Amino acid sequence: MNAERILCPVCQVAFPLKEEKVPGKKIVCPVCGAVLTLENESGAWVLRRPKDMTPEEEIRARVENFARLRNYRFNEMKEPLIEALLKKYERYGDFYCPCKIDNIPENICPCLETRQGSVERDGRCHCGLFWKEA
Repeated sequence: MNAERILCPVCQVAFPLKEEKVPGKKIVCPVCGAVLTLENESGAWVLRRPKDMTPEEEIRARVENFARLRNYRFNEMKEPLIEALLKKYERYGDFYCPCKIDNIPENICPCLETRQGSVERDGRCHCGLFWKEA
């Protein structure tokens, strides 16, 4: 059975959606860990960032899901980095990596570099939020 692919609005990767389609259902992106809401717009199924979560709830859920999906861990810098992500959200409208100057879609947490395996290669992501299990 082929599952319909659906686009994540956070990481811009389409993934197979095997779950039952119910409007308002929460879906976790298997690529970036974002919690998304399933919606039906003009007969097409789309995922949207949740409107019922605060920015802090959204980024905490995303980084926790991403770490769980990849079997990564956090270190003592997690809370300062979450605060920095929230400041970037307030200032620039999204959770751009606090360690990168360019506030571009590729740098939305977890950034493209991290999603493409920097933690596996280097033992941690650039800013040190995600760490490879020892």
